[in-house]
Amino acid sequence: MSLLTLEKAGLGYSSKAVLSNVGFSIAAGDFLLLAGANGSGKSTLLRSLIGALPLVQGKMDSPPGLRIGYVPQQLSLPAFFPVTVQDVVTMGTWRGSKDGHNPGRAEADQALTQVGLEKRRAQSFAQLSGGQKQRALLARALVSNPDLFVLDEPISGVDEAAAAVILKILAEKASAGVAVVMVTHQPLALADLATRALLVHKQSVEEIPVAEMCSLEGVARLWA
Repeated sequence: MSLLTLEKAGLGYSSKAVLSNVGFSIAAGDFLLLAGANGSGKSTLLRSLIGALPLVQGKMDSPPGLRIGYVPQQLSLPAFFPVTVQDVVTMGTWRGSKDGHNPGRAEADQALTQVGLEKRRAQSFAQLSGGQKQRALLARALVSNPDLFVLDEPISGVDEAAAAVILKILAEKASAGVAVVMVTHQPLALADLATRALLVHKQSVEEIPVAEMCSLEGVARLWA
């Protein structure tokens, strides 16, 4: 089942397109690897997918009620900002769920256990390590029970253990029919997980074979 489709889309800011003639669909269970050089337009594409940026042209279709769990790059908060890990994760419950049930603390606790942060629920979010922050942000997305995960470099700058936890959870979700779109500068780490791959370059988005993307030659193309 198609969850989101872009057709002849121009993506950018105001009336200026950063990416042009973008067209692809995301289906339930897809694990979509998204890669490209710095400044190529990956963040613009993600912000368009989650609805934070209106299209400059073309169209984007999705079924009514589509739920997207967004995991940004590490969220920075001042150390004095009074937000606990539990608070950050519970933010993912604010919109409620597809069946009308409004998840709360129990669901947040369950998500924290999934990502291995149950013992840090009362700690200040700002004081977590980089890998712990990324796991907390993944937990925030988990409690919203999304149909589609959109993640911006969730394993960049995190330790190997944290990356393994994040990728394991995403693989399980994809196997259960949830779609995953993940930006990464480490495509080799997704060689056994990704089902599709998109390369963002030269103001365009090109779908290429996963085996090509997850190869030394494919990595070299990121910087071409």
